[in-house]
Amino acid sequence: MKKTIFFLPVFALFFLGAFILFPISSYAKVYININAARIEKIRVAVPDFKNISAYGQHKKIEKNAARVIRHDLSVIGYFHIVNPLSYLENPQYAHISPERIDYSNWGVLNTQYLINGEYATSNGIIKMKINLISIFTKKLLFSEKLEGMDGQYRFLANKFADDVLKFLTGIKGPFTTRVFFVGEHDGSKNIFVMDFGGHRVKRVTNNDSINIFPYPSPHGSKVAYISFKDGDPAVFIKNLKTGVTVKLNLPGPADYVAWSPDGNKLAVSLTPDRINTEIYTVNVNGSGLKQLTYTDGINTSPSFSPHGNRIAFVSDRGGSPQIYVMNANGSGVRRLTYDEGSYNTSPAWSPDGKKIAFSTFVNGALEICIMNADGSDERQVTDTPYSAQHAAWTRDSRIITFDTEIAGRQELYMIDVNESGMMRLTPKLFPEMNNYYDAQWTMKSSY
Repeated sequence: MKKTIFFLPVFALFFLGAFILFPISSYAKVYININAARIEKIRVAVPDFKNISAYGQHKKIEKNAARVIRHDLSVIGYFHIVNPLSYLENPQYAHISPERIDYSNWGVLNTQYLINGEYATSNGIIKMKINLISIFTKKLLFSEKLEGMDGQYRFLANKFADDVLKFLTGIKGPFTTRVFFVGEHDGSKNIFVMDFGGHRVKRVTNNDSINIFPYPSPHGSKVAYISFKDGDPAVFIKNLKTGVTVKLNLPGPADYVAWSPDGNKLAVSLTPDRINTEIYTVNVNGSGLKQLTYTDGINTSPSFSPHGNRIAFVSDRGGSPQIYVMNANGSGVRRLTYDEGSYNTSPAWSPDGKKIAFSTFVNGALEICIMNADGSDERQVTDTPYSAQHAAWTRDSRIITFDTEIAGRQELYMIDVNESGMMRLTPKLFPEMNNYYDAQWTMKSSY
């Protein structure tokens, strides 16, 4: 099964008039049953890529492209990456075609799948060929030919990791998506965005005020957030392509904002009377404001279901903060959590619609839990010494990001819902930042 995919920079599209893409077709066979009660980790080897460029240029891609794939798959709880230090062959002299591979070199390491690749760069263009091979059957499972600007090699590697997950599980991975988050420095809080692996980090806001709760539009071309830069907290929307930022004229201070799946509306928490916080929906241009909740106290942190027909939220109407769900028009309110006297907050609906993640107090600290969308089968996912907050799902509904304190700093981490262990997400590119939090993922590819 061979695919060919080409990626071109945005400026090239202006001249060509079209994005050249041969999409991956649906894979017929699924090798991992993700619904099984227990999944034995699959041993995957990813040797450095073979450089077949005419003059051996761009040698760093040899190691870096393979590292990207190893990192991506290691995040998912289904894989164990065979230690590269144990590999028995030099990838620069090895054959990548299945019929010429020495399978004994991999069988002795108990490798089940081999991902190998080669690349060539010329005139600023990189061409890659990457294979997924079964060591047991000694057969090629699928292969892709990927092409783009030589600076896109990380994305091409992410793209293949996405498709490996699609081939083996039936669900595409999150590795070509981006994450928005907040970085704090000396009291000011600004919004950043970066790729899955912590690369291409960019500032979205750059002021001395407080900018929090970023929420990208479904296609990732805009981001809504709450900012105090004009005084009271208000909803702002920034167009990431044009750089234009618009403030929505809404009644009262804003507390939270979330985008609807169709991209047409926002759910916002507002406090018009400066006493009671209620949930509203509003069109992205600021028109059509509609109040959904009408209770004393606090109603906040709305999260749309993937189909946009329901909203999960937090309310203290029962005496303590608990998770509720209602129809998108405000009707049919139902409470999901019933831990009397506890504190449950920050619901986040999984992209597949099956789960809701939230934070709850466990032994004096907030921890991330997940439950079915009807409130059943509640399960703790994190176990941190300090509070784990602000759960956000990647598009595959497998990985949850959250922020927690480590060594005196608030940092972003991610964890597979199968509890494969925490992995640090925050980049080290901004050492001046004191804390990071409030992560939120795009659902579409970043290219």
